[in-house]
Amino acid sequence: MKKIYLSILAGAFAMTANAQLTLTKAFNEPVIGNVNTQKGYDSTGVIPKATGAGQSWNFSTLTTNTVTEVTTFTTVASTPSAALFPTATIVEDDASGQYTYWRATTSNYELLGFADGAGNAVTFTNSAIAAIWPVAFGYNNTDTYAGSGSLSTLSGPATGTITTTAPGSGTVTLPGSLVFTNCLQVRTVNTLNMILGSAPFAFTVNVVGTSYSYYHGTQKFPLIEVSYEEQTINAISGPTVTNSANIRINNAVLTGINDVNIDALNYNVYPNPATELVNIDLTNANSENVSVEVINALGQTVKSVNLGSAIEVKHALNTADLPAGMYHIKTSIGENSHTKKLIIK
Repeated sequence: MKKIYLSILAGAFAMTANAQLTLTKAFNEPVIGNVNTQKGYDSTGVIPKATGAGQSWNFSTLTTNTVTEVTTFTTVASTPSAALFPTATIVEDDASGQYTYWRATTSNYELLGFADGAGNAVTFTNSAIAAIWPVAFGYNNTDTYAGSGSLSTLSGPATGTITTTAPGSGTVTLPGSLVFTNCLQVRTVNTLNMILGSAPFAFTVNVVGTSYSYYHGTQKFPLIEVSYEEQTINAISGPTVTNSANIRINNAVLTGINDVNIDALNYNVYPNPATELVNIDLTNANSENVSVEVINALGQTVKSVNLGSAIEVKHALNTADLPAGMYHIKTSIGENSHTKKLIIK
C-alpha cells in the first residue's frame, strides 16, 4: 500500500504578519492554483523542536539533498478519484500520483482522505478537522474521524485522531544565515488505524505522523517542515514497522533576501497603512532589475510594475484603485525577493 504521508496536514495553514503571528482563513488558506515548492534537507544533529514563547530554532547546519517536492492545489473534478469525495472543495496534488482531498468551510479546514487514482483510497465520512480558524500561539484542538480504506480488492474501516497545537513562538534561522523573527510553531499529530480484509486473512495498518511546521508572516506556506512517520502493518506473518523522517524548506525563502540584508539596502515601504499611494525606496547597489508586485489575500497579483535598474530606486505606487484590506508587497531585486505586509485603508 502506498505510504500515507500525514505530515501534509500542517501545510493547510495560512498566516498574517501581526505583532503576534496568527494563522487565518482569510489570508492564506490554500486556493486552487497555489503551488508550494519545497527543497529537501538532511541533518546529522538534533533537530530543534523546543516549545514555549521566545524560542530560537536554529536550522543553519542542515545540508541540502537532491529532493525537490512540488505540490499543486487543484480542482476536485480534475482528479481521477473525484467521485469518492463529493464534498471536497480543493485537492492537493503531490505530483507523484497521490491526491489529498480537503473541504473548506466558513471556519474549518478539513481533511476528507487520500487516493492514488489506482483503486487505493482512504475516505473519511466524518472528516478530520485540521484547523479551526484562527490559529495562534496556545492553540490546541483534537478531532476524531472515521471512514473506510481500500487496497485493491481489500477494504475495511478506518478511524483516527488528529491533534493540532501551536506550542511555540520565536526566531527561525535557516541555512545561508536567513533569520526570521516572529515565527509560529505548529505541531500536528495524526494517528490513522485501518482494518483491511476479513478473518483469518485480515491485517491492520497503523500510521502515526508527527510534523513540526514553522510559519512566518511573509510566506504563504511554512518556512520549514520537519515530519516523522511510523507505519505498522500487522499480518499473519507478524508486524512490519517502517519509519521515515523528512526535512523540507520553502524554496521561496531560499532564493529570497532576508530581513537583515534588505535593511542594509535601505529598503523602505511607506506609509503603511496606505491610502492612495505607497512609496518604495531602496538602494540597488549592483544595478540589478527591480520589480514590485502587490498580492491580495487570495494570493493573486493585483498590481505589478518594473522599476528598472537604477542604483537609487524611489517610486510612488498608486494604490487608490485597490479595495481596502490586507495585501503583501513583493519587491524583487534580480533573482532575489522580499515580501512585506501592506495594509490599504
